[in-house]
Amino acid sequence: MEKRRPGRPVGRSDIRDKLLAAARERFLSTPYSKVTTREIAERAGSNLAMIHYYFGSKEGLYQAVLGDVAEPLEQAWQDESGHRSLNDLLSTYYQVMAPNSELTSAISSALSTEKSPGRDFVLNRLLERQMPQFDALLSAMRESGELGGDVDPEMLKVSFLSMMWQPFVMKELYEQVFGLTVDEHFMSRLADHNCRLMESGLRLGLN
Repeated sequence: MEKRRPGRPVGRSDIRDKLLAAARERFLSTPYSKVTTREIAERAGSNLAMIHYYFGSKEGLYQAVLGDVAEPLEQAWQDESGHRSLNDLLSTYYQVMAPNSELTSAISSALSTEKSPGRDFVLNRLLERQMPQFDALLSAMRESGELGGDVDPEMLKVSFLSMMWQPFVMKELYEQVFGLTVDEHFMSRLADHNCRLMESGLRLGLN
């Protein structure tokens, strides 16, 4: 007999939505290791069999929650596939991330644990979506002469990724150590600062 894979049984889509909502509430407020599928099933008025049916496992359910939370960011990458500059790419990212506390909290939590399935999701899914756009943009900049010969493309990529992710991964440190409030206003200031910084560095590379 063929093994049934996670899916959506006919007429029972409301159960999947309830499971996802209950899991979202738990995973975004509690460390992954302390959440059980049994409590999620109980909160959703369902059972473990339905979690297995729809998501395959606790890990599958967690990754489905992260995918749901990250949808605004992934949609932004898709809508803005024609970014004209590194500034466009960075500004779009900050605009989506800054007001979305659930998304920033989920990513920070996922990256904080080395063996978390959420970490794999962020690294393999989100970064895989971002890197092709970044690489295409660097190629276009080389062809147009915007990228100087002294600029190391690999180091530029590392610097750019640091600018993108660090403010959200280090959010608590910024607030506790520097007394900053990492909100939309702060992210707007930081986007402007980082864009100016990058533009200055690229101009120096052309000299």
